[in-house]
Amino acid sequence: MTTADAIVQTPRRIKLGSLAECLPTDCLTLAARQFALSKPQLQELQSRICGPSGLLAAFATQVAEQGRQAPDLQVLPDSADPLRRLLTERSIRFALARHHRRAFAKNPFAGLPRRTLCAVVYDDTRTYNLAERYAALEELRASDSRFFVKLIATTRETVERRLVFLGLIEHFDSLLPVEQSIYLFGYREVQVEHLHREEELYGKLKLHEPLWRMLAEESPQNVVASLEAGE
Repeated sequence: MTTADAIVQTPRRIKLGSLAECLPTDCLTLAARQFALSKPQLQELQSRICGPSGLLAAFATQVAEQGRQAPDLQVLPDSADPLRRLLTERSIRFALARHHRRAFAKNPFAGLPRRTLCAVVYDDTRTYNLAERYAALEELRASDSRFFVKLIATTRETVERRLVFLGLIEHFDSLLPVEQSIYLFGYREVQVEHLHREEELYGKLKLHEPLWRMLAEESPQNVVASLEAGE
């Protein structure tokens, strides 16, 4: 099926929120396959997919230079599911808009959980095409950026850094093995040591839910205020 065929055949009345129905809910199986690889193999995989000269960077360059005629945009998932066709079409539109080849188009992966995005970006089953994987990667990076901006904002007007080190640990634990492979050896242990040192000075953190969820729902200032009120 060609790109043109997919767009012609794609129904227009599907709500964007329903796109999540055709996506994986987690990446546990993918993570299990990655755990079987050595660190050098994982690092090579990360570079091959997300590196400066990797698969998705090359895709972006191709789209920027050739627009709709980019060869990789012609490779579509072999699926008759209208949701899958819609996801592919919206991903293609996003990629073209991202590189000024058409008007603005919203990323169809916007707002989806990190585990869902990872399962698409690092898909090793050929379920998703490069446009979908590229769009998922862009949202993954944007999501991580929003988290770190909020995390750093918790340090305003305070000298303690308990939330920062807890956030770094939570984020590291959320990464796939392939993502963790590019961190320095002992990275997590160092952050745990920093957190323990801060807790010795300011007390143990007592959070009612994971910090990443709190920052997703509240402003950094409110999270800090709720922390202070509970101590």
